[in-house]
Amino acid sequence: MKGVIFTELVRFMEETVSPEFADQVLVNADLPNDGAFTSVGNYPTAHAAKMIEAAVELSGIAAPELSRQFGRALFARFIVLFPEILSRYKDATELLDNVGPHIHTEVCTLYPDAQPPQVTTEKKGDSLIVRYSSHRPMAAIAFGLIEQCLVHYNDDRQVSWERDAPAYSASFVIAPPSAEVE
Repeated sequence: MKGVIFTELVRFMEETVSPEFADQVLVNADLPNDGAFTSVGNYPTAHAAKMIEAAVELSGIAAPELSRQFGRALFARFIVLFPEILSRYKDATELLDNVGPHIHTEVCTLYPDAQPPQVTTEKKGDSLIVRYSSHRPMAAIAFGLIEQCLVHYNDDRQVSWERDAPAYSASFVIAPPSAEVE
């Protein structure tokens, strides 16, 4: 997994709780690299799982909720880190439609060893269905990313998560506020 996720996870813990909390998470996670990450490095997904597990134990927040909050913070950081990418899209639907065919393709060009999740979209009536599939258990992070994407584009639609399988695959339904989600 790309190091930017790890460096941003540490930043998230430092900013939402404290630097001391982030340090304690890294100590408790007992990682072979002692939590020394670079944004361009590659690290095992298991390291992120150990960090989340340690953060859950210290904070008492359930892993899916903690991961969702991290996804929201991660999107906010992507606005800062990759403004040229986000400025290409006029709204949330356009961005979400292009995660797989454009953004992740670009990631793979820059980092040939990257293995981003599969993200597809489908229009269904007034709703947009976003399907996420990965060999990594990070659907809750994707949920938070989508929530914050809507916020970024001042989109008042609501997103709900139709859980297909635990953390590896998900369908997210983005619908107008008054729409009933099936």
